[in-house]
Amino acid sequence: MIAVTTAFVYVGADGKHNLDIGIDLSVWGWKASTAETPQNQAVLGSLKEGDRLVLGHLGLGRISPEEAQTRTVSELVVARLTGSPYQDTSPVWPDDDYPYRVPLEVLEIREDVTRDEIGAESIEALRQSASTQGSPRLPEGQGSELEAFLEQEIEKYKEELSDPEDPADSTNLELPPVLDLPAFVLARAEQKKLRKAKLKGRPQVHCDLCQLLLPARLVHTAHVKKRSKSSYQERGDLDNLMLACVLGCDSLFEHGYVYVAADGSIHPSARVRAAPGLGAAVERVGRTCSSHNDASADYFAWHRHHIANMDES
Repeated sequence: MIAVTTAFVYVGADGKHNLDIGIDLSVWGWKASTAETPQNQAVLGSLKEGDRLVLGHLGLGRISPEEAQTRTVSELVVARLTGSPYQDTSPVWPDDDYPYRVPLEVLEIREDVTRDEIGAESIEALRQSASTQGSPRLPEGQGSELEAFLEQEIEKYKEELSDPEDPADSTNLELPPVLDLPAFVLARAEQKKLRKAKLKGRPQVHCDLCQLLLPARLVHTAHVKKRSKSSYQERGDLDNLMLACVLGCDSLFEHGYVYVAADGSIHPSARVRAAPGLGAAVERVGRTCSSHNDASADYFAWHRHHIANMDES
């Protein structure tokens, strides 16, 4: 099995805005003056898709190793790299180019994290990063501390990951590679939390597309904007979720055979003309989407453009 490399980066008080941008746009970067040192080049060169990047914000700084072990990190962002490091000077952050970049997916954000949760080696790696302008640092005993941290999340949620009332548990049977198991578990835990918030304990709910009142086990809690394309904040936004039944509405919307217009009305896309057998299925979809509103409009616009391929002109 390919080993997972974990790099730690400290973000000081002045970097909070850049951190928020990085989380929102799923990217992190370094200045050339930082990235081009021999040590940092070696670290960045070792990173690959599936590795972890841990961003710690506040709590440390240029302090002694002993003092660092007593401190609390205000915010800890655990991310999975979705590709290899690359160079790009296109604008992302307002204060500099940060051309050495990594694409990422945020797995978890924790507040007020101590040595007891992530281990002394992780705290020391963050301290070293703080002392070297946010350089990526690899801890001693590579991998053990972060995997233990993620294992806490697996233990916390594992009892909730299988729910007979959630159609996703009976239809999505593909398991991820072992390398991505922590990311899979955290994503499933996130889905369970959002589904619970969306259903609000109701045993029956209306499908937002066909309007049928159905048992909750026949209704998916689906992202309007694909989860893989959503930022960390967008993934947890209830306005980015809709209730779509497994009787056809969920698949028709997911694959872009139907879309929701700017006024909330539902229409077949051009793809239906190429698959005439879908006509009857599309006919049973309703005329208006009940989850379309001002707060969700941008998500449905993304779906129209990127999934249904509808021209907004």
